[in-house]
Amino acid sequence: MKTYLMAADSVLQGYDAVSLLYPHIPPLSHWRAWEYAAYQNYRLQGRILDLGCGDGQYFRLIWPDAIDVVGVDMSQEVAELGRYSGVYRDVHVAPAQHVPEPDASFDHVFANCSLEHMDDLDAVLAEIYRCLKPGGTMLCSVVTDRFVQWSLLPKLLAAAGFDDVAKTLQKDFLDFHHLANPLSVDAWLNAFEQAGLVADEHIPILPKFNSSIWLMMDGLWHLKRVGGGEVGDEVFPFLASNQNFPDAFRKVFAGLLEMENDWQDCSGAVFLVSKPG
Repeated sequence: MKTYLMAADSVLQGYDAVSLLYPHIPPLSHWRAWEYAAYQNYRLQGRILDLGCGDGQYFRLIWPDAIDVVGVDMSQEVAELGRYSGVYRDVHVAPAQHVPEPDASFDHVFANCSLEHMDDLDAVLAEIYRCLKPGGTMLCSVVTDRFVQWSLLPKLLAAAGFDDVAKTLQKDFLDFHHLANPLSVDAWLNAFEQAGLVADEHIPILPKFNSSIWLMMDGLWHLKRVGGGEVGDEVFPFLASNQNFPDAFRKVFAGLLEMENDWQDCSGAVFLVSKPG
């Protein structure tokens, strides 16, 4: 397996692209920028399965020329948004381990930040293997075990003596993300291998300082608000009222990139894996 490290300029170009979709949600534009930059190294052609498709807007941003795409999502409401987007030929409401498509019917599977949420990962990977044509590939982004280890907000609260609050926040954060598989890189590779898939390429994303700041931002954004909802419901209109925010946050992002000194140890990863031909 080959490992490729990101360049700061590429990640900033990723931010320039994704901030058009998420101009006032900094945790989302921050994480998605890294993924987008990594995906620019690849081209998906032919018939594509988008596993955990969501509303299709991010897929369209990354792969604007893809025309033969099928989406799968567990949520009926989200699937309707995907259908309405015009990105997909069809969108199935189904669990990822039971895709209602024939064997060996896809050239590529795309799984953006979805595999780590799957409760039965082995069954999901087996289904991906079934759906792929021989020689087909899966391009995916996942989180690693660092996602849990580098969670900054609970550590700060624990250091201040608020142990119970820290534990509650960490549990709420992990529950919100339904993080079923925060695996190490080696564990991800083993899971692919057990499914008969071959890991060809690996791009680490979000090294330590970017990860820690992102985890704190996202943790604060999703804090439960008294009376319902989350803190982000209050923050979003505040940020959206400032037209300068996206460009200003880009400078913060650039500063975080300058802080990094180890671009291989990361809380996220993009993998290209293949089904042997």
